[in-house]
Amino acid sequence: MRNLAVLLVVTSILLSPSLAGARDKEKDVTVAPLPAVIVNAKKVFLSNGGGSSLAYDAFYLKMKEWNKYKIVGSPEESDLIVELSYRVGDSTRVWNSTNTYYITTQVHSKQTIDPQLILTIFDAKMKNALWSETDRQGFAKGREKNREKETVNSAQRLVDDLKTRVNVTH
Repeated sequence: MRNLAVLLVVTSILLSPSLAGARDKEKDVTVAPLPAVIVNAKKVFLSNGGGSSLAYDAFYLKMKEWNKYKIVGSPEESDLIVELSYRVGDSTRVWNSTNTYYITTQVHSKQTIDPQLILTIFDAKMKNALWSETDRQGFAKGREKNREKETVNSAQRLVDDLKTRVNVTH
C-alpha cells in the first residue's frame, strides 16, 4: 500500500503542468548563431586532437562532402582550425544503503563510461577557441562494429550540427 502511495505522488509530480511546461521549453530553444568569423571563413585546417582515427576519418569525409570550406594542409594557410578529439570519461559513483531492521549498511558502486567526441573551432590567427561542442555517443554495447558505427555516427552528427548553425541568420 505504501509503495502505491509513493508511486501516485511521484506520478502526480511528473505530470504536473509546471514541470511539463519546463520540459516543453527545452524543445523551444532556438539555435544560436555562430560567430561571424566561422560563418564567413573560406579555408579550414582539420586537426586530429587524438583519441580515434576512425572518428577523425569520418569527420574529415563529412566536412569534405559538405564543401562549405576549402580544407587546407596547414594552420598557416587557414582561416579556422577545426579540431576533433575523442575522449572517454570514466568515473565511479559510490553510494550506500542502510537496512534499519537489521542495522546493516551496504556500500554500492557503479562504473560509468562516457565516450565523447569534442569539436572545437579556433581562430587560426589568434589561436583562441571560438566555439566548441561535445557529442556524447552513448556506450554501444556488444561488438566492436557497434562501437565503431556509433563513433562514425557521432562524427557525422557534429558536422550536421555545424551545418545547421552556420545557416542560422544573425
